[in-house]
Amino acid sequence: MLNNLLQNNAVLNIVRKFSAGEPKKVFLKYLIILSAFNIFLCGFIVQQSMFSKYKWKDGKDKEFDIRPGENFSEIVQELKNKDIIPSAFVLKVLGKLTGKDDKVISRRYIFKTGMTNLDVLNIITDASLFQSVKFTVNEGLMIKQIGKNAEKYLGLSRDKFIEEASNDSLIALLGLSDSVKSLEGFLYPDTYDVPLDITEKGLVKILFNEFRKKVFNNSEIMDSIAAKKMNFYNVMKMASIIEGETRKEDEKSRIAGVYYNRIRKNMKLEADPTVQYALPEFKKRLTYDDLHVKSPYNTYIIKGLPPGPINNPSISSIKAAINPESHNYIFFVATGEGGHTFTENYADHLKAVDVYRKKMAQQKK
Repeated sequence: MLNNLLQNNAVLNIVRKFSAGEPKKVFLKYLIILSAFNIFLCGFIVQQSMFSKYKWKDGKDKEFDIRPGENFSEIVQELKNKDIIPSAFVLKVLGKLTGKDDKVISRRYIFKTGMTNLDVLNIITDASLFQSVKFTVNEGLMIKQIGKNAEKYLGLSRDKFIEEASNDSLIALLGLSDSVKSLEGFLYPDTYDVPLDITEKGLVKILFNEFRKKVFNNSEIMDSIAAKKMNFYNVMKMASIIEGETRKEDEKSRIAGVYYNRIRKNMKLEADPTVQYALPEFKKRLTYDDLHVKSPYNTYIIKGLPPGPINNPSISSIKAAINPESHNYIFFVATGEGGHTFTENYADHLKAVDVYRKKMAQQKK
């Protein structure tokens, strides 16, 4: 405290005045006021740090990500911006005083309402409070996208993760042909508790083992495939295309029916998600030139299914690939409202495309 006082400009001014001959009483008066202020400030920080519980209005839990390389000031400011703490100043001071401002752990956090600044500081800096971290793999993500998230949230290497997802010993456990070169399609989408010291290889194993448990060892799924004399690998290819096309559960089996109809008619699938997989980086909107990219995965060029799955699909998409809806549709196009319009011939398809384009143009106005 004394060192802090001596470094304070106000204290230095008082010392200068005293040295210039001002009465000792005036000096003591200034010193007492300044000491009282510092005591008040310390008391305020202690009160705000340990006893003041901040409650946000809706009371819902809040997710917060700390990424590798972010500094303490940036993190604290973002906590304030997201209304998790009431004041960035108090937490910054507390971090400095405790020496925890350089001990922040990169991961995803879930904060609850009614926490003190000290609670927040301890949570983001004390590894002993948790032994694992939440990591979510969303349905339909490609291996390279999962790797990117692993790099962003777990501090792992994206390239190393992609490399480990081509692990021959794990691929061999699938019992598929030697043509399978990657675990694309076989990393189960879910939210996981992974160890803090997880490696790229360890993460791949966790996701793959969950797939084996939920899909490969699922008698309902495997018995249905066997009963219908379907090829398991082809089912996974189709399931990944379905996943790439829609998140609407009530459309999945209908879309499966469209693609099986096209295969029976010896038509190209012309599935946009296969083009997105063929491109170096994912694009939300494809261009005409993209549809002609040279790749064995581009179903605008090749006939039939691609060489392998194009993402990691959900259980519902796998079931849709096994149980397609019976109909005569061979085309579908987005409605612009989250769903699709299905048609049986090209003329009706063009009409549906025109309706979609007009709707998109209207929305841009």
